[in-house]
Amino acid sequence: MTATAVVEKAMAAWNNNDREGYITCFTEDCEYNVPRRPGRGRAAVAAFWDFNAAAFDERHVRIDVLIESGETVVMEGVAENKHTGPMAAIGSRREIAATGKTFVLPHVNMYTVRDGLIVSNRSYWDGMEALDQLGQSPM
Repeated sequence: MTATAVVEKAMAAWNNNDREGYITCFTEDCEYNVPRRPGRGRAAVAAFWDFNAAAFDERHVRIDVLIESGETVVMEGVAENKHTGPMAAIGSRREIAATGKTFVLPHVNMYTVRDGLIVSNRSYWDGMEALDQLGQSPM
């Protein structure tokens, strides 16, 4: 399986709400570096999944660009999420109540794939843009 095919498999699992299918696309000791929620291993992948599942019943990632070079895959995409549940505010004890709003968030992910599994995921997006679209910007 190509590195691109592995990333496409993970994104298909995400979009099909297949928690276990998504998590098992990663190695046991993977680097999972998402803004303000970095971690290691499948436990970090599961924690990010659970954070999203609690706050967003409806979520989908559209892949716009996939570029593969050896073990590296760069994905540019857009997440569309409907905020239907409480969302823990990162870095504070407060919670953002469900707004019912949908936000559209461009993002870039850098993956490293070895032996058919993702060993590293580094994600980049503008969290303030998401908060703005939800009407929760602190500014």
